[in-house]
Amino acid sequence: MANLMRFEVLAPDKYVLKSDEVSYVGAETTGGGVGILAKHANMICALKEGPLKYRDAHGKSHYICVDGGFLEVRENKVTILTEAAETVESINIERAQASEERAVTRLKKPDQAIDLDRVMRSMRRAQARLKTVQVASRDKD
Repeated sequence: MANLMRFEVLAPDKYVLKSDEVSYVGAETTGGGVGILAKHANMICALKEGPLKYRDAHGKSHYICVDGGFLEVRENKVTILTEAAETVESINIERAQASEERAVTRLKKPDQAIDLDRVMRSMRRAQARLKTVQVASRDKD
């Protein structure tokens, strides 16, 4: 299959995904959205927290939520290095909503003991999970 490429998503503790038959990868970088097809030019970019979409050899779309990181394209292979990643099927929606609500509440009534960077990061992760679920539910093949 000439129009396929290899694809890996790695977190510090595991391979989240490893495939030799992917036709497309789409991600949100710090510079905007990027779509990658087989034989794409080499590149490296930083990722934002959010959904990552890929299509398998049959054209079926799949989604993974990534916690930022880096994307590299090299020799017909896309590699994602991230602190954490989870498939859309493994996202606990209620937990993500509760996490977002806690962060918003803390930001509305901050005190001196609050770690604003930690709260903002928690809110971005929760929003990324919820966005991944939302995008995946809209994109039914």
